Amino acid sequence: MPTHVYQPLRNPPSWWDRVLVHPMEMMIAATAVIFGVLVALSLVAPDFIPSKSMDRMPWPVVILTSGFIGTGGFLALLGLNWVGDKVSLGWALERFGWLLVLAGFTSYSLSVVWFYPRSVFSWLIPALLGIAALLRWWSILRIERATRRTIAEVKGRDQ
Repeated sequence: MPTHVYQPLRNPPSWWDRVLVHPMEMMIAATAVIFGVLVALSLVAPDFIPSKSMDRMPWPVVILTSGFIGTGGFLALLGLNWVGDKVSLGWALERFGWLLVLAGFTSYSLSVVWFYPRSVFSWLIPALLGIAALLRWWSILRIERATRRTIAEVKGRDQ
């Protein structure tokens, strides 16, 4: 499988290398941030309505949904682009971000289904983005477990 993903030429990888390693994750996280920003703009500019279904939702639900989506996307981007020495902190930020993205896109999808059930694309795409966030969250857990196993094996051989 390692030959199926882009292998960065630089060490440490550049920002562009990271985008090429995780293109879908980067775009979904960026989309989440953009959703959050657009809804935040709609809160301060009442004439701006980025989503008719969100316009019909109660304001507390709009704030929670956009907060989850925007904050989650930001944390996912932070984790994806983590350059610190504590890799586990980067993974933790990204993992938590994806859970927030999942909650935000799922609540948005459910609101669209509630108000516009026949608008299938409008609720299916955010539902699938939420599922993608869940899959990435699960993937990070698996990566962490495999890494910890490898470290434990190496430490066991060194003793």
